[in-house]
Amino acid sequence: MASVEEAILPFIPSLNRGTPVDALLAPILGENPSLEESEVRKALLAHLQPTVNHVPSISKAIKPKINASRYRGETVKKYQKTMTNLQNIVDIVGNNPHGINKRGILTQMRKDNSHWRPKITRWLYELVDDGVILSDGVGRATLFYPATSQVQDRERKYHRLVAEALQVNGEMTQTQLGKHLGCGGGSNRHKVISAIQDLSNEGWIEMGSRSRWRWCL
Repeated sequence: MASVEEAILPFIPSLNRGTPVDALLAPILGENPSLEESEVRKALLAHLQPTVNHVPSISKAIKPKINASRYRGETVKKYQKTMTNLQNIVDIVGNNPHGINKRGILTQMRKDNSHWRPKITRWLYELVDDGVILSDGVGRATLFYPATSQVQDRERKYHRLVAEALQVNGEMTQTQLGKHLGCGGGSNRHKVISAIQDLSNEGWIEMGSRSRWRWCL
């Protein structure tokens, strides 16, 4: 019988490319029916790819610049329009040191429609490829960060604290969780919100009545 680590090993690359944990459970358990779903889920969560935390320590002089050569083949008018949009994206991301998702960027650019969505998606990942902005690469919940951020180990401390609070105290609102963990404001509040979103996406918690979160397992 294969161990949990041996069973999930072939699926780690897919996990790190952003495939949701729940989408990987079925094939893993299908190949290893003797394994417990909860153990497989925990093992996958432990292998999530690093994310980014804002560390404003890189000087402006060494910030990567937009790679204009990517778009030199366009007409002059289209090139100028593209560069303006790219700079707008960089500026919006730069004003959100704790991360912003694609929907937030589209909304701020007033371009949240079927015409602009694929173009801006492509530009976002080209900017990431060129190091102009950073991404945590976490599937549908991907956040984009300024180039002044620094890659660090994915912070799971708040995930554990939220999980423990719900298991011990029962259903709690987001506000109650923040107060309970001493994170009612500032950057720590953002970490609690991100932990709640991650745990919800991963199927560990769900929204109950009166906007209260509860532990599912």
